[in-house]
Amino acid sequence: MIETILVGAGGHGKVVLDAVLSNMNTNIKIIGFLDDGEIEEIAGIKKIGNIRDYIKYKDKKFHIAIGNNVLREKLSKEIGENNLVTIIHKTAYVSSMSNVGKGSYIGAMTAINPQCEIGKSCIINTGTIVEHDCYIGDYSHLSYRVLVGSESKVLSRTMVEMGKILERNSNV
Repeated sequence: MIETILVGAGGHGKVVLDAVLSNMNTNIKIIGFLDDGEIEEIAGIKKIGNIRDYIKYKDKKFHIAIGNNVLREKLSKEIGENNLVTIIHKTAYVSSMSNVGKGSYIGAMTAINPQCEIGKSCIINTGTIVEHDCYIGDYSHLSYRVLVGSESKVLSRTMVEMGKILERNSNV
């Protein structure tokens, strides 16, 4: 089991936690979360400190469950790519011909088709479709039900809001 700490306990943190808890076949075990808010527990998982307390847990792995691209990038770099865990919901489809960067989250009912490159610490949220031959840059966030047409490119740190359709060969 990979003992993992979630960084962030807001809405996205809850979604990520649920993805892990609902997958009995995962090798990831969430041992706690770090958050600067007042919340103390989610689904039996306890808060073990504030966000900056990650330095106390150097022997653990992390998943940064924060929707803000800038903050997610900053924390990813501080914690280090080798200490990040990728989380893929059990109902997501990721082609074996595609690559998903360290620390990314691939949500429920998501499809990532062949020859796609998903960057580091990305969020590909619920019901999103990334068609073949796409590039999604590091620290990007594709919100719910986004459709990315084939051969499209999403630059690093880009936020694509829910329901958007990026036509084939788009560059955003």
